[in-house]
Amino acid sequence: MQPKVVNAFQRVKVEEVQYADERMQDNSYWALDDSGSGYGAKAQEVLGQVRGRDFRHEKTKKKRGTYRGGQIDLQSHSIKFNYSEEE
Repeated sequence: MQPKVVNAFQRVKVEEVQYADERMQDNSYWALDDSGSGYGAKAQEVLGQVRGRDFRHEKTKKKRGTYRGGQIDLQSHSIKFNYSEEE
C-alpha cells in the first residue's frame, strides 16, 4: 500500500498566475522604489519581524506616543493599469 500524498490547499495556484505588471510579484514593503526612508521604513524595520498576537502588542506600544518615525511623505506607489473597452 502506497502512502497517501497530501497536498496543502491553495485557493490560487501560484504557477498559473499571470501578472499584469511585473512590480506586483513582490508585495513587500522593501520592493517599493523609494522605501529606504520615511515613516514607513522605520515602522517596517520594527513591526516587519513580528507576527500574530505579538504584532498587536508591538503596534499598541508604538501608538502610545513614544514612537517617533521618519518624515511622513505623501507619495503614491500605485500601479496604473491600461484597460481597453474592446476586451
